[in-house]
Amino acid sequence: MAPFVELEWGSEAYALMWKIKRLLDPTGILNPDVVLSEDPDIHLKNLKPLPAADEIVDKCIECGFCEPVCPSNGLTLTPRQRIVIWRDIQARKRAGVDTSEIERLYHYHGVETCAATGLCAQRCPVGINTGDLVRKLRGREANRTGTANWLAEHFATAVQSTRFMLHVANGAHLIMGTRNMAKLSATMTRASKGRLPQWTPAMPQPLQRLHLPKPPTADERPRVVYLAACVSRAMGPAARDQEQEPLLDKTRSLLEKAGYQVIFPEQLNDLCCGQPFASKGYAEQGERKRQEMLDALLKASRGGLDPIYCDTSPCTLRLVQGLTDQRLDLYDPVRFIRTHLLDKLDFVPQDKPIAVHVTCSTQHLGEAQALIDIARRCAKEVVIPEGIHCCGFAGDKGFTTPELNEHALRSLKNAVQICEEGISTSRTCEIGLSRHGEIDYHGLVYLVDRVTRGKASAPL
Repeated sequence: MAPFVELEWGSEAYALMWKIKRLLDPTGILNPDVVLSEDPDIHLKNLKPLPAADEIVDKCIECGFCEPVCPSNGLTLTPRQRIVIWRDIQARKRAGVDTSEIERLYHYHGVETCAATGLCAQRCPVGINTGDLVRKLRGREANRTGTANWLAEHFATAVQSTRFMLHVANGAHLIMGTRNMAKLSATMTRASKGRLPQWTPAMPQPLQRLHLPKPPTADERPRVVYLAACVSRAMGPAARDQEQEPLLDKTRSLLEKAGYQVIFPEQLNDLCCGQPFASKGYAEQGERKRQEMLDALLKASRGGLDPIYCDTSPCTLRLVQGLTDQRLDLYDPVRFIRTHLLDKLDFVPQDKPIAVHVTCSTQHLGEAQALIDIARRCAKEVVIPEGIHCCGFAGDKGFTTPELNEHALRSLKNAVQICEEGISTSRTCEIGLSRHGEIDYHGLVYLVDRVTRGKASAPL
């Protein structure tokens, strides 16, 4: 830009800039030729090479706008740095240079510690989602296709196995105590290189029972299809949580309080939005499960007549991205509450302050401000920690790569110290938030249910 500053600002202003520059920097050592230069061709010199690496990221100009929202910023690499190094790897390969060592290092710093939630795309001037590149690279490394296919075909068994493992962990905790359990789990996680999840006091207990009542034959109430995410079907509250009612039961109670008849999709335990597969690089299995879910929701909603409530915002985002069937009306908790429940419930805000974590998926869905507005209806004081954009839990990264979650939430405890509880819209995010904030984080519906009562004649 230096050769064009005079053209933009005019000769008088340009001359004044030079006077100030020479007063403060008489030897010209501060940013030489960046803003002010006597060389009219400086913009054609010292050009930084941007070698082609992948069409997903080739438009990147390495401006760094993405970096402030990245949870691994300061731990390993930022989105910009991931792109820069991947470009260097590809350029070296084309030059015949051995890249095995740098690729080995990149596997952890570039791939494993990327949350791949796509917040970087919101800040990028050209909309680059570095997470798409990371998922593509994970797909190249995904070599357990048979296992992925089996899990996709027997998903109910996978959910039941998760409950069983949580039962085992909960039993071991009762026997060993918190300190010994945490120490043993950390050792086993390191020894298994992250394959065994790390236990923390915020680890959920297993859902004790999954009761999905069939709808009555005669019911005049308006219907809502309740899609309980797989984490809601497997995980209950943590042992130390003040709220001990499972999210599934609490959500159904709130919907019924507002005058709705709650309908569950058939074969719910077999259903999955596909996110666990897609995030690991198994795109085909992920899309297959997503389509199965959409087909089941279309049937449950009577061809789209009924709204569909999903209790976890990441699952909602996964289902609505690229959705072409306009008959399906899918809601995350925030959008459903603001659209359908505000006029059916009376709110009495609580005195105790509440902390709010806006998940990445809530931001992508465009419901960030709505979540904050609902929280302010429920509590007289709302705390929104500054500088925390993504918690870094990223589905299961909080278990397998706990340092990412810890780094992303390193300032949370101080930010929420006046609060006794926090709210979110993702069960897995709440695990990491509870651990590092040292307060009980739970779903938005718990707060809404606590401070509301149904109106006598709620408009439908």
